[in-house]
Parts: sequence; structure tokens; C-alpha cells
Amino acid sequence: MKTANQPKRNYKIIGAAALLLPLILATPSRAYGYADPGTGAFIYQAAYAAFLGGTFYLRKFLNRIFGKRKSGESTNSGTHDRSSR
Repeated sequence: MKTANQPKRNYKIIGAAALLLPLILATPSRAYGYADPGTGAFIYQAAYAAFLGGTFYLRKFLNRIFGKRKSGESTNSGTHDRSSR
């Protein structure tokens, strides 16, 4: 005995099969690839640059949050003594 949800479930299965079948047929059974010796150096350089860039960014970010104020800096930025100019 079929229920009311049976046709909807069949359409979902057919739709999923229609999406997956071309992807499965398009993938090669064996992939032959070549990576030249410079590829490893490039990956190492990119990882090193990302680490250094992240370190400097994190340091700048943390200085904004936890940074010490200069000893002469006042809390009210709008009121400055302009007589020393």
C-alpha cells in the first residue's frame, strides 16, 4: 500500500540520481598527475607567509584591544591643550 509521501520520495531519489550520475561519469578512473619540484617550495612559501602574516595581524589586533596608552594621552580626545603650539 502506497502512502502520500511515496511519490515525493521517488522524485527526490530520481533528482539526486540525475545530479550524481553525470558527476560519476565525468570522473576519470585513474588520475595521472605531475607535480614539478617547485610545487613543494611554493606550498612551503605560502604556508610560511600565511603564518607570518597571521602573526603580525594577531599582534596588531591584540595591541588594539590590550595595548597600553601613552603616558601623556588623555581619555578625552576632544579637549587638547593648544597653547603649546
